[in-house]
Amino acid sequence: MFGGNGGRSGVPRHLWQLTETLAGWARLTVVSDRDHGGYVAVRNAGAVHHQIDGLRSRAGPVALWRAWGGALRLVRGGQWDLIWLHERMPALMLRLALALGIWRPDPQTHIMMSYHGIPFDPGHRWLAAFASRHLERFLLTRCPPLHLVFLTKDMAVRLADVVGQVVLMRHHVHVLPNSSNIGMMAAVTRDVQRNQIERHLVITGRAGYQKNYPLAARLMDHLPDNYVLTLCGTGTDEAQFQARIRRLVRPETRLRIRFAGSVDDVRRVLAAADCYLLTSRYEGLPIGAIEAFEAGLPLVLSAFEAAPDMVAAHPMALCLPLIDLEKDARQITRLTEEYHRNRGVHTARIRQAWRRKYPYDGWQRQVRRLMARVLTE
Repeated sequence: MFGGNGGRSGVPRHLWQLTETLAGWARLTVVSDRDHGGYVAVRNAGAVHHQIDGLRSRAGPVALWRAWGGALRLVRGGQWDLIWLHERMPALMLRLALALGIWRPDPQTHIMMSYHGIPFDPGHRWLAAFASRHLERFLLTRCPPLHLVFLTKDMAVRLADVVGQVVLMRHHVHVLPNSSNIGMMAAVTRDVQRNQIERHLVITGRAGYQKNYPLAARLMDHLPDNYVLTLCGTGTDEAQFQARIRRLVRPETRLRIRFAGSVDDVRRVLAAADCYLLTSRYEGLPIGAIEAFEAGLPLVLSAFEAAPDMVAAHPMALCLPLIDLEKDARQITRLTEEYHRNRGVHTARIRQAWRRKYPYDGWQRQVRRLMARVLTE
């Protein structure tokens, strides 16, 4: 299974879930860029972990060339029943090798690729989206039949609209939504010394263009003075990022924005929160939001593709345009105050709704059925 960036993010979390689900059922090897904490759980769950410098999306051209060679040596050097591509960079590298005939897998080797998002969905930079449309059409036309895994049926439809239904029908299409497995929150209690007047919003995810942290910061200018925001994820503890965020808001607002960096245990962050905020420009089906759902928190989501479906399943969630920030802030305040007034009851209702929509044991059964189907085709 190929990941990419070695920091803590959704894909490493997903690969840990797959490792936990398939351990004992198969011998598992996980590949990523140099580990920066994201793949510790994968190794602890029993997978062999290979690290190849340059598999991350922002690596330089020399590092990418070396990574391509390293990935090819790895896939050529073993007798693999299944090679499962998750991150965009290794997926591009190895599919390009297939399309150009540089790599010819053994007949028993199945190649599978997960679309954790459609790379030309609204919100992507226009030039990258334009290039992705043409690249996906080329690769799916030239590659041998692949097993393509989508988070939702709609994602498969959107891809078919661009590459063509005939092209997509050359491949095997599967749907596997995300889930979460943070477990019982009772063992992780809120800090009883924390100021109970304070309302705590939290975002989780790597700092970067996708998560749109600057928009979250500007939103804080419109929220009440007792509202604080914690930004969690790789890169949020870097001085340059923090300086950029602080420049966007009023001086008094800067004191209400906190930077946590990469966190070992997301449960502690969620247990201290009153609401989960996600201002992303684009998403597939974000594990971070599903984890907050499982933790029993209200959700405030930007209008990415899967957001309306998540909101419909959640008792206390909003999907906001995040254009009129003053108006949006009033809705967020009403939601958070309602939750805070009867936290215990609302938390239980939200967790029950998560169990109906994203049960982890049900997801594990789906994974095993998918593996059995792929490996027998």
